[in-house]
Amino acid sequence: MTEKAREQEIICREDTPTERRVLGAFLYHAGLSYRRIDLFVDRSHETKRQWFHRLKHLFEPGCQDRPEVAVDETKVEVDGTEVFVWAAVNCETLEVLHVDITPGRSSLDALLFLQDVLQRCRGSPLLRADPGP
Repeated sequence: MTEKAREQEIICREDTPTERRVLGAFLYHAGLSYRRIDLFVDRSHETKRQWFHRLKHLFEPGCQDRPEVAVDETKVEVDGTEVFVWAAVNCETLEVLHVDITPGRSSLDALLFLQDVLQRCRGSPLLRADPGP
């Protein structure tokens, strides 16, 4: 990712090395707060936010040919509230294509999730899912 950031000349000034900027953006993308990222990259919250918004396209899977996609959902309890976590993975590369969280497990939730997944796929991939209960 660092090489892509350099090739695209996303970051002009080098007061902070590109590797550190990409690391900070990646950690934020992975779910860490700006405050936790301070352990690795000591810059202002606004600076880290700007890095992330400049680099976020590097973390998103693009629209590609994907012959098979596995989708699944599971129920998780978060702070006493049950939610459903949906995930889609490319079967060949094990690349995570999309993750979503919904309060319920309705057909509409599944349809909206699958629409988001299919936007990341070119053509008509085979969707694999467990049969369920």
